Amino acid sequence: MSGRIPPTREEHPRPAIVMHGLHLLSLALLIFTGFYIYSPFFSGFMGYARTIHNIAWLVFVLTIITRIYWAFFGAGSAPPGSRSKRRDFHWFSPLKHEGEGSARDTLKYYLFMRKTYPSVYKFNPLQKSTYLFWAFILMPLTLLTGLCLWSPTQSFFEPFTYWAGGLAAMRTYHYWLMWLFIITPAVHIYLVVAEVARELPLMFAGREGKNAPPPKAD
Repeated sequence: MSGRIPPTREEHPRPAIVMHGLHLLSLALLIFTGFYIYSPFFSGFMGYARTIHNIAWLVFVLTIITRIYWAFFGAGSAPPGSRSKRRDFHWFSPLKHEGEGSARDTLKYYLFMRKTYPSVYKFNPLQKSTYLFWAFILMPLTLLTGLCLWSPTQSFFEPFTYWAGGLAAMRTYHYWLMWLFIITPAVHIYLVVAEVARELPLMFAGREGKNAPPPKAD
């Protein structure tokens, strides 16, 4: 992972940090209120839970859209240990960069079948695949199933609900899609702590490590 080289502010610029924080907060609220709405575990909170859930998904979706826009039109970010920025869409490209390890090698490393971490450009192939899966498959499906269940939009999305087998079936699909939103961040958190813990002060407090390159290194 990228944290093997001391990270710089340019690697994690402020807009990316803010959007990352909004993702984390809104996702935590979505998961908590989603579990409550699915199966209330104390009384008197359903109205608040639904309101918080609706606000949280709106923030989550708007942040994703902003993040995609920023990836193409923002100032960009730098690769590990560098201060030279490039537009972020470059780092998320599924195309393999020169010298980059394969998804197979990365998976073998994560499964303890390989001792050395494969060379990466900024994000490894599994990371890029996960981010693209979230943005273009998981999030749209979860949003669609949620809108099918939301009273103000149920009639508009009724054809999808009918095709899925009714509201009860749609509710089940929405619930299991939520578990994908839980599993992938859980794996992400584990890998961050295990591999790139030195980046946490930068991601949450904007502080570079002591061994970061000087401002004019590039």
